[in-house]
Amino acid sequence: MVEMAMGLSMASLFANAMNETSKNMTRAFNNDQFTAPPKYIHAIIDGQQRGPFSLGEIKAMIQSGTITLDSYMWKPGMVDWQVAKEITDIRPTS
Repeated sequence: MVEMAMGLSMASLFANAMNETSKNMTRAFNNDQFTAPPKYIHAIIDGQQRGPFSLGEIKAMIQSGTITLDSYMWKPGMVDWQVAKEITDIRPTS
């Protein structure tokens, strides 16, 4: 009888552990880090270094006037800060 009670108790603990693991995995896989665009661009905004931002965020800030094509930016691989209009993937294509 004691063995059966211990078995049921162990089964309950195991089930609870599996449920908690499942919840944690669901949270991890629903995390924005898997779907959000990478943030790698830094910008000077109002005289202060800000970021990192995604390319989409930078383009939206240019569109809204928060920053301009003359704003200084930096991203990995660049030796020094440059104005946005000199950075290939930021400057307008037309």
